[in-house]
This record gives sequence, C-alpha cells and structure tokens, in this order.
Amino acid sequence: MGRNMTTVQAGNTIRFGSAKFEVGPDINSFIDLGAMNSIVFEETWDEMTVTSDNAGVIKTGINNHAAGIEGDLMEINLATLATIRGGIDKIETIAGTPKTVTNEPVTLSNQVQKRLLHKNGAGTVVTAVTVKKGATTLAAGTDYTLAVDSAGFTVISRVEGGGITSGDAVMVNYTYTPLSAQRFLSGGLGTFQPRVARITNYDDAGKEFRITIYKATPESGLNITFPEADAEDPAITPIRMNGTMDSSRAVGEQLFEIYDEQGV
Repeated sequence: MGRNMTTVQAGNTIRFGSAKFEVGPDINSFIDLGAMNSIVFEETWDEMTVTSDNAGVIKTGINNHAAGIEGDLMEINLATLATIRGGIDKIETIAGTPKTVTNEPVTLSNQVQKRLLHKNGAGTVVTAVTVKKGATTLAAGTDYTLAVDSAGFTVISRVEGGGITSGDAVMVNYTYTPLSAQRFLSGGLGTFQPRVARITNYDDAGKEFRITIYKATPESGLNITFPEADAEDPAITPIRMNGTMDSSRAVGEQLFEIYDEQGV
C-alpha cells in the first residue's frame, strides 16, 4: 500500500548585497532600472512523495517549480515602474514651455554625431533649427543632418562634401520643449505582459554574477516608502517578480539561468 503526498519545499535562496536590476519584454531588450538593495533570489517547488509500507517515503519528483527575485528599488521612475508592472498602467507626459537656445557652439568632425545640450521631452528632433558657419546659414540635408539618439537627444552631424569642413565649429539655434510632468495612471487594465527580469552583481574585478528569470510578473502593488525630510536615504520601492515556466523555451531551461564569472 502507498499514498501520494505533496509537501512545499524551498529549494534555493541566494542573497545579494546590491545589484543592477534590469527588466525587458524579451531577452534582447533589457531596460536598466537602476540599483537594487537587499536582493533575494528564491527558487521553490512542491515535492511529490509516495509513502509506502515497506520502503518509507519515496521522492518521485517536483511540480509547481517557480522562482522569484525581490529587493528594494532605490531609484523611483514612473516609466520604470510601468515597465516592471507589465502593461497594467498608462504613462502620460505633460509638455512644458518651449525654450529657445541661441548660438550653441558645436564642433563637427568627420560624420560623428554630436549631441545638442537640450532635448525635447517627447524624444523628438528639436524645432526651429538654424545652423551657421560664421555669417553663412547652412542647409539641412546638404551641409548637415539631424537625428535623435537612444536617449532622446537631438544629434547633428556634417554631410561629406557640404559646406562644413571636418573640425569646423558651427553655431546652432533651436527651440526645445521639456517635460513639465509625468502622469502614472492605473486601474481597469487587468492583464500582465510577462517580463524578463535580471539581477547582476559585479565584483571588484568587474566580473559578473547574474540571475535571469525568463517569464516574470510582479507579485504585489506599489509600496513606496518616503524618507524623512532631512534623511539621506532615497525613496524606496520594494519589488518582487515571480517567475513561471516559459514554454517557448527548450525543456530544462524554461525558468531561470544563473551565469557566474566570479566563481570560476
């Protein structure tokens, strides 16, 4: 005679002091959310056993294999929180008052893009741009080109064969519109988009120890602790991301990966 039993077993707990915390929609698109303290990685499963009369307890396997990362996020950014929370919120930006910049000097060499000092809050190319070399007004597309870099800043570069010689200094006039505020709105959107979550610790030699959970969602809602007015600590947001199996990955590697350069 035998009977099946299931007991909850905590399989592994790894504690970090502090680490970089990243979240993204897939393994190739991480967003650095900043520093996280008091980090704990926890792996859990339900252990399945059979109790028999003549052989005692026999372990037969595990189910409900899961993993989680939790810690205190030290840098609060509304877009960051929306990323972690997987699509149940809305972020709106509120434009500020346009500002005019006159005669900002930029030295252009080869075709290297140079960043302007100010950017549009919306991450678009600044407006009302005029570029002068001495008294000569230069032409967009013929003498120079404008674009936006990954941080939303407008960048300018010279066009080979145009009116700017490599190494020339030009003066740039433009108008930019900063953001005056952001709005974080929540309520009514009930479906999480799973995220890939990663924590990375670096030793003194710059070697990594990192843990990646492939399909994670937040465990609970926001809990922001604000410091006293004269305290040095920043506002802290505890975060826990719970991981479940990503069935799109190969069997045996659907839950998490631990990558270690420090212990080899």
